[in-house]
Amino acid sequence: MPTIAFIFHGRISNHQCIFNGLQQTFGASHQLKSYVTENAGHSVMLAQQAVAEGCTHIVCVGGDGSLNEVANGLMKAKQTLSSDVWKIIRMGVLPMGTGNDFVKTVNAPKDAEGLKRLIESDSYKTIDLGLVEYFNKASEKQTRHFINITDVGMGGVVAERLSRYSKWMGATLTYQRAILTTLLTYKNQPIKAKANSFSYEGNIMNFIIANGKYFGSGLGIAPDAVADDGEFSVVVLGEISLFDYIKNLGDVQKCRRISHPDLHYKTAKEVYIESPAGPLAIDMDGEFIGYSPMKVSVVSAAVRFLC
Repeated sequence: MPTIAFIFHGRISNHQCIFNGLQQTFGASHQLKSYVTENAGHSVMLAQQAVAEGCTHIVCVGGDGSLNEVANGLMKAKQTLSSDVWKIIRMGVLPMGTGNDFVKTVNAPKDAEGLKRLIESDSYKTIDLGLVEYFNKASEKQTRHFINITDVGMGGVVAERLSRYSKWMGATLTYQRAILTTLLTYKNQPIKAKANSFSYEGNIMNFIIANGKYFGSGLGIAPDAVADDGEFSVVVLGEISLFDYIKNLGDVQKCRRISHPDLHYKTAKEVYIESPAGPLAIDMDGEFIGYSPMKVSVVSAAVRFLC
């Protein structure tokens, strides 16, 4: 019998009602446990706790930020497990956050019934994660995994701004507000990027390292990204203007490649980024985490994800 942990973002006020519904959906043939976050970063600890308490399926109930924390918790838990135990651990998601972009890449279910079917049939992909070495807000060197996308440039500024915004307008409008507000004031920044497969030097609007296709609440910025191919999709937005952004927004929302002389699509397994202008803000899975310089490495076949 699988033991399923549901880790709820603390902002979901009706989590007990949702959990009661999950118990009805899954029935007596499954053992369910409920965990609720109390602060930022708590999902990391709760994922480790759930594994330590014998849970085999760790399900995030929230958005991409919560999913990031659960992934980091599982990678920490992995260090304490035998390979045989790790093989039975599955990660999943019930999307209920302000940003649910990664589920679009892997076609994860949007409801409890779909999740139950995946668990009972043991349907999953062994997906990659990214590992980032960077400097946090206190200028301390840290490492952290990401599941979807990390980027520097305008994306980092947007994430920093979003961390101060209320979400009363809803996810999509809030993201668009932050993007458009930033575009009006943002100045493209110089960077030096060295990857195992290419190098880049010049001004950028954004430098995106993607495991998933979407970010910013539905913007298909990395149409070539595949979450289980052992490499990143890298999208370099050079001297892109506000007019360029608005002109191509429809194609980006449809996850199509854009033809522009200063937009480049690359692939890489490892990337190092620094800026002559100083530290650049970093966005990771929709959250502002700190500053460059940064090193990003792919962790192939990192977790078994229900989809």
